[in-house]
Amino acid sequence: MKYIAAVLICLVSTMLKAQSTPLLAEQTIVLHAEQRLPLGDQIGFDVVTSKPTLLADKLEGWSNIKVTQVEENGLSIIMTAKSKFLGKPISQYSASSFVIDIDELETQSFIASFVEDNKDWEPNDLAAYVSGYIKDTTYIHGFHIASVVAKQASGDCTEFAVLVTALARGLGLPARLIMGTVIIEQENNVSSYGHAWAEVYSDDKWHLLDAALYGSEAKHHFYLPASELQNEGPGYVMSIARGAALMSEEITNLKSH
Repeated sequence: MKYIAAVLICLVSTMLKAQSTPLLAEQTIVLHAEQRLPLGDQIGFDVVTSKPTLLADKLEGWSNIKVTQVEENGLSIIMTAKSKFLGKPISQYSASSFVIDIDELETQSFIASFVEDNKDWEPNDLAAYVSGYIKDTTYIHGFHIASVVAKQASGDCTEFAVLVTALARGLGLPARLIMGTVIIEQENNVSSYGHAWAEVYSDDKWHLLDAALYGSEAKHHFYLPASELQNEGPGYVMSIARGAALMSEEITNLKSH
């Protein structure tokens, strides 16, 4: 329960760009005894989680992630840097909701500003725009809805992900918010954090868009999803809690595969 609480209130931040980029709770990560940096484009590792079977079932929805073993307290996984969601868009991914409130004036004004500044855009431009728009990167808010983020231009990775999701839907692209773990390899170290990002559907495929880490100079970002924000209504906090329960608590035996 302490770990889930830490995830929900975003206790830590890290320096990955010129400015501070808040992530969620830092997780323990341990390299395999024989592994040295740098890592390759495909990695294998063991994940400690309280709900291994549920997490394994969730991960079947993404390509480039293979669960090789399920045990009582964790999983063994092989994956590449960016997984691809295999499902098709549903109506919820295009709708306005309590959290992704694209019908609110503040959100509509933000979307209009993007359109004015970007006549010919591609999906990755959404992450770039949100990355530049949110000036005050801080973890004090918790989890704000899109219109509040658009007004305050402030937040951590959850706010970045919320605003990208809202921007995509406002532009007519299905989008959803994902919670999970990001493994970040830099020059001389590797770290792991609870994280949030967006998945946006365009050109018959899903694109992973991470505005919080846009422009990061890290060698690799490996994204391990745990769940989407399924309940976007007033009770969304419970959906966050259920998603946090699936997230990894510790990563061990990390190695190139």
